[in-house]
Amino acid sequence: MKYTQLLKDPNLPVPKPTKSFWQNPGHEKLLGIKSKKLPSQRDIVIIGSGMTACSVSKELLSTDLSGTITVLEAREVCSGATGRNGGRITCIAVRDYDKYRRLFGDEAAKAIVRFELGHHDEIEAAALELGPELFKKTEVRRDETIATVFSEHKLQEFRDMHANFEAAFPDLVGKVKMLGHEIQDIYGLKGAKGGFLSATGGVWAYRLVTSIFAKLLNEHGARFAIETGTPVLQITRDPSSAKAIHPYVVTTPRGSIRAKHIVHCTEGHTAHLVPNLRGILVPRRGQMSVQNPGKAFKDRQGRRSYSFNYEHGFDYLSQNPHTGQIFIGGGDLRGFDAGLDIHGVASDAEESIPAKSHLTGILPVIFGREGWGEEEPGKPRLEASWTGILCSSLDGVPMVGMLPQEALGSRRAGNLQAGAEWISAGYGGYGMVNAWRCGKAVAKQVLGNECPELPQPYQITTSRMVGLSTRLTELAGTEKHLRALL
Repeated sequence: MKYTQLLKDPNLPVPKPTKSFWQNPGHEKLLGIKSKKLPSQRDIVIIGSGMTACSVSKELLSTDLSGTITVLEAREVCSGATGRNGGRITCIAVRDYDKYRRLFGDEAAKAIVRFELGHHDEIEAAALELGPELFKKTEVRRDETIATVFSEHKLQEFRDMHANFEAAFPDLVGKVKMLGHEIQDIYGLKGAKGGFLSATGGVWAYRLVTSIFAKLLNEHGARFAIETGTPVLQITRDPSSAKAIHPYVVTTPRGSIRAKHIVHCTEGHTAHLVPNLRGILVPRRGQMSVQNPGKAFKDRQGRRSYSFNYEHGFDYLSQNPHTGQIFIGGGDLRGFDAGLDIHGVASDAEESIPAKSHLTGILPVIFGREGWGEEEPGKPRLEASWTGILCSSLDGVPMVGMLPQEALGSRRAGNLQAGAEWISAGYGGYGMVNAWRCGKAVAKQVLGNECPELPQPYQITTSRMVGLSTRLTELAGTEKHLRALL
């Protein structure tokens, strides 16, 4: 049955992915970084090295002044989703409030939106700690974003969402401006019917994450290490009396490490090591590109980004503040029919021809001859393109916290005192407004601290896991499973 691919093992990250523009050049001090020999034991092992793992590491090291930590990465530091993203710290708050209100009710939806909106300030603060030179290189910035639609009925949906949003967030009234047909004349978006204008931000996430990791290594090198080219092959729990303090055995091709706690920060690959999450956390491949703008396209120094919302799917773009190059991703516009082309796909070694074709042709259409103009001589339209692996959860929100027995199957679950497995994954393509604060939240929980800012629906619990497993049993192998992920 074709829908069974949503239940597949996502496996380890492929060794030779498409080349992401963001990762060129790589961080010279982190490329290929590894110790001569793995340590025999660590207090905490973090699997993955993207935005989430970086946030977890930073919070643990700044709060627990004695714990030992090792980050295990199958490829290079930040070579996964974070190093392949769209470069935007963007939450379409009006639309998100509408979505989560329908799923979880009003109060939970408000908490989620405020959690997302809090990301720019925290990411900017982390970047500022690097010092002015590195802060500049991370390109953390504030800008405005326009989320536009191309049909009258979608515009009416946006108007209704906007009215509900302002009623729910009186302190944010006026922060999101509703645009009508004037969007074409004022912003030069051909065929657009209207949309939202709001504040947002951008970042070169690979540079941010690698710079923070390098700083952490410099400050905490005696108890913090990163091991690249070290995929985790197996996790077992062996709480024998002699090893009770570090009950987990983390097996890699370079040997094993015993650990008290394990934190899974591998997004679309999570279910490889946690098989009971297959079909619940499902990988999805996304297409990205960098393009050189036409002569007439206005260079706004990275101060404006866009999302183009169609009947099925959307595109998102931002502009590099220094080069003027355009980063645009998306292109999956065939709706449900395209679902199996990208969902359940965990390899970033291939590109999507339909999505890539769309992305390389849409900009002159949207901005028109006056707003795009002729191509710059000697510059190709397409500068680079690549794919990355996102992760959708079956109930539509990230999964954060201690993994319960229902998620681990035959591997016995732990607890805070004896050691446990933890997770932060399932951002649904919105990692830049989820990963940093989710990583910080799970780190707090590992240390036994409260994290009231984490939205309640994000917390993984026994009851949530039982509900997800029951729903998966009902949907597995059917088109309803795919529809639940869209």
